[in-house]
Amino acid sequence: MSPTVDLSVGGWSPISMLGQVYPIGIGVASPSTVRYYVGKECSRLTAVVGLDDAVRNVGPEGATATFQVIGDGQVLFDTGVLTRDDIRQVDVDLTGVRVLDLVVGDAGDGGYNDRANWAGLNATC
Repeated sequence: MSPTVDLSVGGWSPISMLGQVYPIGIGVASPSTVRYYVGKECSRLTAVVGLDDAVRNVGPEGATATFQVIGDGQVLFDTGVLTRDDIRQVDVDLTGVRVLDLVVGDAGDGGYNDRANWAGLNATC
């Protein structure tokens, strides 16, 4: 599935996690990498990450993911494994970063039912 701007991936519905709707962000399936060239022009990245509420409509299987923010090949943020009942706040210093990767992993159990969100995604540049 291709990343979807401001919508949950594959469902064409708003990004929603734990009942909270987010008007902006990127919906992705796992595994995925979204890469931005920021060219040392950004100072901070903020977001809320987690699995979209749409996973609750599919079944209890899957719906686990990991989220990483990688700057120039170095891990700047790592959630560890998240389930459908978890979200994490992202607040990362991007000072000096040229290439920014937003990486979602399948948490080791395959990508089934892994509709992941980078919600409220904002880079200060």
